[in-house]
Amino acid sequence: MSPKFKFLLSRYAGISLAKQLALGDFLGQHSWAVDIEAGTVTFSPGGTYPLQLLGTEATGDATWLWAWANEASHLPPDLLQACRQLQQLGHEQRIPELCDLSFSLSQVDGHALAAVAAGPNTHSCYYRGPYDGGALYFLVSGLPDSVFAPAPLPRVLTALTQTLSQFDIDHVEMAQSLLTVQGFTLQQQENQLVAQRHQDELCLRLDKQQRIQTINSTLTPV
Repeated sequence: MSPKFKFLLSRYAGISLAKQLALGDFLGQHSWAVDIEAGTVTFSPGGTYPLQLLGTEATGDATWLWAWANEASHLPPDLLQACRQLQQLGHEQRIPELCDLSFSLSQVDGHALAAVAAGPNTHSCYYRGPYDGGALYFLVSGLPDSVFAPAPLPRVLTALTQTLSQFDIDHVEMAQSLLTVQGFTLQQQENQLVAQRHQDELCLRLDKQQRIQTINSTLTPV
């Protein structure tokens, strides 16, 4: 993983995962079907929503292929806008994960790439649609506002801990980005990060490498 991609992942992984957890609550048990011609995905139950294609994971050779590089599928240009923007960013800032058309999943996987794509898109989530031989990743928009609303403190804690366990990232950058988006005000001291939102409070204690060691929380009274 390149240093510049790691920075982006640190900034957006927690934000994206919080939205994924909310999307999972909204969809529950469901099936999915993509209509490339219409540019939509239908979740049953759940409804039909616009999508932007990101890319695919192939399980056979364990590689990622960006949707803009999948010339054999003749994908509509309108569905490639999001991944084209990432490609342009990759060229401008020399981030190989965003502009190399294909690479090994041991370098970076689809979840990390999709998290970077979804994080700065305030009203989009990403979805991983598995199929025989791989998985399709895409952004979904037009979802209910509840998916993007600030999460209750237990869900914020889940997003924090799951992001830390899933990705090799800068702990402080991830926590600051996630908590700010979730409506917390932050105060960083030498060995801790304190976050407050109304009556909710989190205290993240840091080790000498600025990695989160423990998380203490105070819940809003019911």
